[in-house]
Amino acid sequence: MNKRIKMAAGAGLAALALAVGGGGYYYFHVHSDTPEYTIETISRAIEKHDLKEFHRAVDVDGVLDSGYDGFIDGVTTGDSMTTPDARDAIKNFTQMLRAPMIAGLKAAIDSYVATGDINTKENAVVTEMVAHTGLNSIEVRGVKNFQTNDADRNEIFADVIIYQPELDGEFPLQIVLRRGDERWQVVRVQNFGDYMTQIVKARRAQLEQYLAQAGEINMRHEATIREAEQRYTAILAEGNLGDNKTRATLKNLVEETFRKDWEARKEELFGLRVPKDAETLHNLYMRICDLWIAAAQDYAKWLDDKNATTIKLAEEKIHQAQTLMTEAGAIAKRMTS
Repeated sequence: MNKRIKMAAGAGLAALALAVGGGGYYYFHVHSDTPEYTIETISRAIEKHDLKEFHRAVDVDGVLDSGYDGFIDGVTTGDSMTTPDARDAIKNFTQMLRAPMIAGLKAAIDSYVATGDINTKENAVVTEMVAHTGLNSIEVRGVKNFQTNDADRNEIFADVIIYQPELDGEFPLQIVLRRGDERWQVVRVQNFGDYMTQIVKARRAQLEQYLAQAGEINMRHEATIREAEQRYTAILAEGNLGDNKTRATLKNLVEETFRKDWEARKEELFGLRVPKDAETLHNLYMRICDLWIAAAQDYAKWLDDKNATTIKLAEEKIHQAQTLMTEAGAIAKRMTS
């Protein structure tokens, strides 16, 4: 009987090797000299923390070596915004990191299989790399489509079916099992580059969607603020700040239009789906809203108490908000260019 498992952060760090090995508990009750039995062995080895048995069933070096190439190809070719020269430069640089990165991944995998803990302090760089692949959030849903390689009868192809939230669907990681002296062994992953290309494209699409939605929200609310500013100027032109009626009218405008509009903007922005690459920009938008809301509250208070300290606080918040708006605009422009 198949049993689905959700890959947690620990399993995610070792996910490339674990995923190609099935990543879950699949009991086929078959003869030991079969690829299916190898998948079962991997699952049992992970469950029982049997590192020796895991390495007998998985050629970790081969899996990571083929997966690393796919990772680099996917990252450098999946983003149309990267120029060919830049892609070549990235590939050359990442090849310099190949040996230490693979060594780090292998150490993390061994730690997870042996203890159930990947030791994030010692494997921080590897954790970041796996997060970039999206493997830390996958769900393994099965291993199927076992097919013999007609060109080499000692090789079997199979699909590890994973569900990837960022792709909003399933993806078949194609693995290769090879018959050794004693048993079948998972030796490499075939299409990790294709997986990474899809991840990069999905993330770019999600980023573009966020930028478009946030831009529309900001533009619409900016129009409301500009209109309110014109009304503010007209009220002052007809009266003066020394007049109680004028101050009451301005206070009503600040509280009912300025403050409420910024609160509404924040609520709309908060409701957006925020991709990881947009988190910094989104946090800026939230901070800007908070500053304008607080500034409106201080300004409305000043229209009542006429205290110099109160208006100074409002002006400081306005200045901070305007500075952050300039910064956010520059970031958004870079992300869309």
